[in-house]
Amino acid sequence: MAFLLGINKSMADLTTNINYLQPTSFKLVLDRKNYPNLEFFCQSITHPGMLISPVEVPFRKIAGVPMPGDTLTFNELSANIILDEDMQGYTEMYSWLRRIIDTDMKPFDRFATDVSPFADITLHILSSHNNTTKQVQYKDCVPTALGDIQFESTSTGDSFITFSASFRFTYFELKSIDSTGAITNSFTVTTTL
Repeated sequence: MAFLLGINKSMADLTTNINYLQPTSFKLVLDRKNYPNLEFFCQSITHPGMLISPVEVPFRKIAGVPMPGDTLTFNELSANIILDEDMQGYTEMYSWLRRIIDTDMKPFDRFATDVSPFADITLHILSSHNNTTKQVQYKDCVPTALGDIQFESTSTGDSFITFSASFRFTYFELKSIDSTGAITNSFTVTTTL
């Protein structure tokens, strides 16, 4: 009888939304004042994976017993961006990277220059009706890589040139948005650069 109650309890926790998330159901928002073209021309974004490093505890006759670790490590946030004819999106990323290298910024002084080298990036996850259902806010993003651009004379006219951009961040917040538009924090995950 207890077994049947356990099944009923777990079935009560199942989602009522049986629509599958579509790969095109997203919108990326950056600092619009400084990077408007990166947002507009973003073709894809990869939400970074996480890894918790286990602590190996030695035990007799066993190499080690894994115990839960206490540190999360994140992969980089990466995006593919369509290159416009004026190369504005690429120029924005290039300028962002150069500004970080060329300014004499003291460690941990994030507001030493007119334009901060850090920017928040928000990924809006959309429903099948194009309404935002979740937001993933990546805090204090800093670019780490600007990808290659491949020009090809044998390419057909229906493909577009893209370039990749990678970012590190301090932490991200996952927020839920209900049908009224109210935002609630689902959880917050923190890490260091």
